Amino acid sequence: MERRWLKGNLHTHTSMSDGDSPPAEVTGWYRDAGYDFLAITDHNVHVDPAGLAAEAGPMLLIGGEEVTSFDTHVNGLGIRETIPPGFGEDVRATWQADIDAIRAAGGVPAVNHPNFRWVGDAASLTGLTGVTLLEVWNGSPECNDRGRPGSPSSEELWDLVLTAGTRLWALATDDAHHFRRWGRAFANPGRGWVVVHAQPTEAGVLAALERGDHYASSGVELADLRRGSGEIALEIVPLADLHYTTRFIGSGGRVLDVVEGTSARYRIRGDEGYVRARVDDSDGSSAWVQPLFAGDRPER
Repeated sequence: MERRWLKGNLHTHTSMSDGDSPPAEVTGWYRDAGYDFLAITDHNVHVDPAGLAAEAGPMLLIGGEEVTSFDTHVNGLGIRETIPPGFGEDVRATWQADIDAIRAAGGVPAVNHPNFRWVGDAASLTGLTGVTLLEVWNGSPECNDRGRPGSPSSEELWDLVLTAGTRLWALATDDAHHFRRWGRAFANPGRGWVVVHAQPTEAGVLAALERGDHYASSGVELADLRRGSGEIALEIVPLADLHYTTRFIGSGGRVLDVVEGTSARYRIRGDEGYVRARVDDSDGSSAWVQPLFAGDRPER
């Protein structure tokens, strides 16, 4: 089975926890919006995808749960049953306890919205083991992705952690709760997603996420992405008359190059530590390309 580019959401809620719509309606929204896969991740509840096959149609459903330990939340992807939340002596220990529980259950963990209620910081994220995924964009209005004075944005936290030597791949998600009320104050669907290069199976999608063979987006679509052999090269799908700016970013969050237009390429010199890309359009949407580390030769 060949790999192809698949669009999906890895974080959403239903009335099984604190969402406003039942699982069947939530599944139908993403199916009708053309998503290739979806993980329903209710708080401390596993919703069995097998019961939603009719509503999903051709869309792949991935088992999930948002393991919720007060204000620290870790998504468990590819799980088969509810995982009880764990608690440690501090935020880092709590994250690690939930990560370990998800791995023990055969799932893939993802640390969610590190700035939610300002619970996390770079020191808490650095050195976590058994996890490869971090939300750098969350569509909920409560997640403080852009930071505040004295607290880095989620993206800046990502750079701090990468610079310290902990490798995490970026996710963008909806964290949708509201399908019946719409507006800035509500956590609506369609605001953040990932596009993975994978076989269209649960195992294929999860493996691609773990190896960083995906990009995250809040609205920018890539027509092509080549990440490997010491370079990152991308082509953007233009929308209307929007303008596009690509920034290549290295260790410490340093901007290495800025490219205007719908094509961009960066060849690693070897002194950057890592290189990642962020594409911004003139209407405020972005896409995040995973870091390529000096000396590594990823598949793409």
